[in-house]
Amino acid sequence: MTAPRTREPAKTGGRPPDSGAGSFIRKPSGRGSLVERVRTTILAHRYLFLFFFVFVMYNINFRTINSADTLGASLLPFVILDSHVPWVNAESTLIRPENIVSFMAKGDVLYPAYPIVTPVLVTPLYILPYIAMNLFHIPLDMTDAACFLIVYAMEKLAASIVTAAAVVVFYAGMRRVVRSDVALATALILAFGTGMWSINSQALWQHGTIAFLFAILFFFIVRNEENGDWRNFVALGICSSLLVFARPADLFLALPAFVYAAQNGRKYLGWYLGSAIPVALPFVAYNLMAAGTIFGGYGGLLTEFSFTVQAVSVHMAGVLVSPSRGLLVFTPLVLLAVPGVLMVRSRIASPVLQRTFWCFFIALLLEIFVYSSFNCWWGGTTYGPRFFAGSLPLIFVLSGIALDGIAESRERKGSARPRADAVLLLLIFLVAWSVFVQIVGAFYYPNGNWNDSPPTFTAGTPFAQADTARLWDVRDNQIARTFLAGPIVVNPVMLLSNLGRSGDIVDPATDFAIRLGIAFGDGWSEPGYSNGTPFRLIGDRATLSVQYLRYSIGENACTLTLVASAVDTPKTLDVAVNGEPAGTVRLPAESTEVTIPIRLNPSLRLGNNVIQFHVQDCPQSDSGISTARGCIAVRNLRITRNA
Repeated sequence: MTAPRTREPAKTGGRPPDSGAGSFIRKPSGRGSLVERVRTTILAHRYLFLFFFVFVMYNINFRTINSADTLGASLLPFVILDSHVPWVNAESTLIRPENIVSFMAKGDVLYPAYPIVTPVLVTPLYILPYIAMNLFHIPLDMTDAACFLIVYAMEKLAASIVTAAAVVVFYAGMRRVVRSDVALATALILAFGTGMWSINSQALWQHGTIAFLFAILFFFIVRNEENGDWRNFVALGICSSLLVFARPADLFLALPAFVYAAQNGRKYLGWYLGSAIPVALPFVAYNLMAAGTIFGGYGGLLTEFSFTVQAVSVHMAGVLVSPSRGLLVFTPLVLLAVPGVLMVRSRIASPVLQRTFWCFFIALLLEIFVYSSFNCWWGGTTYGPRFFAGSLPLIFVLSGIALDGIAESRERKGSARPRADAVLLLLIFLVAWSVFVQIVGAFYYPNGNWNDSPPTFTAGTPFAQADTARLWDVRDNQIARTFLAGPIVVNPVMLLSNLGRSGDIVDPATDFAIRLGIAFGDGWSEPGYSNGTPFRLIGDRATLSVQYLRYSIGENACTLTLVASAVDTPKTLDVAVNGEPAGTVRLPAESTEVTIPIRLNPSLRLGNNVIQFHVQDCPQSDSGISTARGCIAVRNLRITRNA
């Protein structure tokens, strides 16, 4: 067993040295200013406050940003609670054409195409929603609007809970390595300046689980340095095994825990392996049953690796500095990991912990090599460097050590102070850039449709044949195009009210995944009634916002149906979708049903669609918008997806 850390903490501006969690918390005295009492309360419950702050921030965009890769994880917890097995019957009403791509068929059973560790771990979070669905008789049926919305919401809530918890556990561990203020700053940068926000917290990606499990590994390693206990190694073994089977491509992230256990002797290595192996066995058995390989659906990806020097070199440059995927472009502060690993010897007293942190860096290099060997090094349809979203806590342990050294150097007097101030200004700029990039990912993506316009590769073809040249286009990079396309504004009140939309012109036969996201824009009157039938008047340039909530791979071919009539005299109506003409119809003065084929942007990620109605013969106001009286009366509006 190693001795506890003995490094003398740096001075903290006159307050007591921070020698660990809660070391300078003072009990409320009942006196003092309100600010002081609030500060003391926050310090006493710092982890709880940090969790809720991060959790709320992750959810203020009111949407999930998922893909086909996460659909299985979002559905399986309900299946486990309902059927008590981690697979789905092919006849299940949870399985629809748009989500079957997330499963592997074997007879009459569908197995998730990706590891089941994530859905198994988050299943407890689904217990209350599952009970509520039973109490209110909401079926587990994805054609039911309420069920669909619950599945949709729970994926986001579960992902944000796991990611916020990872940030808190990371902070708890960092406070045992660096000063508390530096630990908090590093945790906040990790939370809001990296893919922890734009990727891990937005959907049930495996990366969020990996980040959470690694944060736990890190915490128990440094905790054991302060309070050696065999139970720490049991926790390390369990989390290491879960990490490997949650995402086999990230298995090297478990290497530091193994190295740490091995350095502490056979006894503790025995506790580590003795807890890791039993946890691994059920997942090995499941993967063999479902896919015939110990790593399940990942076995088929082995053919998509290229280990030639040329391929690895080009891909490595891409994963690091590509304008649309480079880790150093989206989160440049990861560069601090390099000086951080060089500072380990001078800032960490324990030799065992020193070697473990060096192993952190080795694991990161192996991660870079693995993803640089993968032909799909850019990560498919995603925002930024998704493949490294799981290793972010590892990177920021080393970056936090560097930040601690920079903070300490600023407190020294002498010639080094101006240089430290210059470094601080640079760091502030890089933090601001990193947070801005994540705001774009959380609030703007996927507007601009950078991933699919033009597509990088064609489904069904090898990744090696992808057109990766566009990933290097500086002028048309993902960050800029997404930002310039504008934010995606989601009104959760509107989504809920649209569940039972009545007394309006939207036909109940409208596909519910479209109906939930319909919002009337400019140019529409408030609903009126004629012989008990609701209608709305529209003028020229009236707009209808449609957010199609279902996940789909490509555009959705739909049909827009209107029962409408011209006011006073016949009018010509032009319909455009997202700026592209969709059709032109001549409306008489009596009610007429017209149908217009339209195409809606894909996905449950809530890509915006704007349908514009241009009435050629409608009088204009000075602003260019038609008069309030309106030119066309719409009595029924329906949008359905074509079979």
